[in-house]
Amino acid sequence: MARRKIFLRKKLKNFTLSTVIFSSLFFFFLFLFLIHDMPDLDNLESKGRRASIVFESYDGKNIATYGDLFKEVVTVDGLPKYVSDAVIAIEDHRFYKHSGIDFLGILRAMVKNLTSGRIVQGGSTLTQQLAKNLFLSPNRSIKRKVQELVLALWLEKKFTKKQILSIYLNRVYFGSGAYGIDAAAYRFFGKRAKQLTLFEAAKLAGILKSPTRYSPFYNKEQSNQRTILVLSCMREEKFISSEAEQEALQEIEKPHVMPTSMNENRYFTDWLMEHLEEFIQVDDEDLVVRTTLDSNLQKNAIYIIRKALNEEGFKNNANQMALVAIDKIGAVRAMVGGHTYNESQFNRTLATRSFGSAFKYFVYLTALERGMDIYDMVSDMPLRIGNWSPKNYKYKSIGQISMMRAFAQSVNTCSIRLAQKVGMPAVIQKAHDLGISSELNNNFATALGGSGTNLLEMTAAYGATMADGKKITPFGIISIKTPRGKILYRAKKVQSKKVISSEVCEKMKIMLKEIIENGTGKRAKIPVACYGKTGTSNDSRDASFIGFSPPLVTGVWIGNDDNSPMNTSMTGGKIPATVWKHFMSSAFGLEAPSDEVLIDHSKSKKKPRLKSFIKKLSHKNPTK
Repeated sequence: MARRKIFLRKKLKNFTLSTVIFSSLFFFFLFLFLIHDMPDLDNLESKGRRASIVFESYDGKNIATYGDLFKEVVTVDGLPKYVSDAVIAIEDHRFYKHSGIDFLGILRAMVKNLTSGRIVQGGSTLTQQLAKNLFLSPNRSIKRKVQELVLALWLEKKFTKKQILSIYLNRVYFGSGAYGIDAAAYRFFGKRAKQLTLFEAAKLAGILKSPTRYSPFYNKEQSNQRTILVLSCMREEKFISSEAEQEALQEIEKPHVMPTSMNENRYFTDWLMEHLEEFIQVDDEDLVVRTTLDSNLQKNAIYIIRKALNEEGFKNNANQMALVAIDKIGAVRAMVGGHTYNESQFNRTLATRSFGSAFKYFVYLTALERGMDIYDMVSDMPLRIGNWSPKNYKYKSIGQISMMRAFAQSVNTCSIRLAQKVGMPAVIQKAHDLGISSELNNNFATALGGSGTNLLEMTAAYGATMADGKKITPFGIISIKTPRGKILYRAKKVQSKKVISSEVCEKMKIMLKEIIENGTGKRAKIPVACYGKTGTSNDSRDASFIGFSPPLVTGVWIGNDDNSPMNTSMTGGKIPATVWKHFMSSAFGLEAPSDEVLIDHSKSKKKPRLKSFIKKLSHKNPTK
């Protein structure tokens, strides 16, 4: 018995020793695996310049330059205390209490997200945000998440809290091409970071969560609300007094300095800048970004948009318009986000709006997929759902009409009946399958465009029918390289998912063509095969036309930023359809409004390169 105990004790000892050795080796090699591609932390504090980024069109023209994005290196001690306090208050109020990872903050965020039923709060600390920013390429793998946690702890060991905060403020992106607090101060207020007022510091701190949504250039109201929240958080953290908070709020209506070197291409390049770090870390090295933009198509779009607004839009109480054109593989060929970029940087191709009857596209697609035919009959008679009675616009009910006619005449009651038949969850799922990322309400008003989405996603969704049912995902970057030609990123061919059957696509094309031939979209007709749908929201607050003529799908929207109504006569079949016609005509060299500013492809020595572009990107590397 004693021998057995000795034997077992010895065996247990050997097992324990082996476990310790193997565990040590495992964690040692795991550590090596995690740190071998970690960012270089040397000289982080002394880096004084980020990349100067040049954007080129597909045809090789310089369309925008984001130069000197990273101004002078600043330190927390060299700034007014309220600058760093504002960032800490809104982004990480326990910054001085944790060691890189705030477990209490993570727990609090988890509880709040669970009780809300969606993600409303994150648990990342400023140190974790900095760690994520330091990696040279984006990656959402488990390995990268672990590396970020390790790096956050490492940063806390290597640097003081003030040093971490200084590095963070010098590197973080504030939108509009501005990296770092000094560049942001110059971009938004025309001054150095050390000259910022309390209100301005709160304004910049508020931008960090979403540089587009909270930019004072893009959305003044949301930016102001966010700034008010930052100041409130600063007061709660006892960084400022109530008197200082109220004094700062006196600046809320203060006009902002607008950037001086702006042009209409920046609606497009700002969109790319927002996503650039998904492809490569924007660091010290200058970059040349080759894009999908066709400079001629872009010039045409800019001119046609301005002409339409100046001559017809303003007198119809419409102050803004947007256009986006995408080819069948998702390459964005033209993007105009508004009347004038210098007046407003807000990109309306990305704005959440109601597209009215244009959303019926998803209802009819779903009905076709469920086995219905374009000649099946649908009742157009009035109906009532609870307290809601959807009305038809300038249409007299006759009883039963075909699906094709109902779609062409945009009969609301028919769309609701189809939505009832197939079910709104199926319609919503179809919209999501085609790339609509917005949250769509599960009610029948959504079938008439009652839920908001954006022009870029709607246009891409229509493009799926053009692309024989393949989902189109918009993109704008072909390659990223150094000025010496070293390729850092190159777009690769992506196998698009088939989301609509070929048979359904053909039926949908027949219906979309009927809209232009005999329906609400007659003004969009051009002398080549073309397909499209009008859209008008309640009270004429939005009007749109989305359609395609292979290989280009184009969406046009008109309305007002404050959501005020246009003239009641405004519909998607009027100015939007006309603008679509002029733009598509210029794209294919058919006709265009005569003006020397407008580039007419039919008069150019070089023919449009839409098809050659698609062929190149589909079958081989896009750049040489």
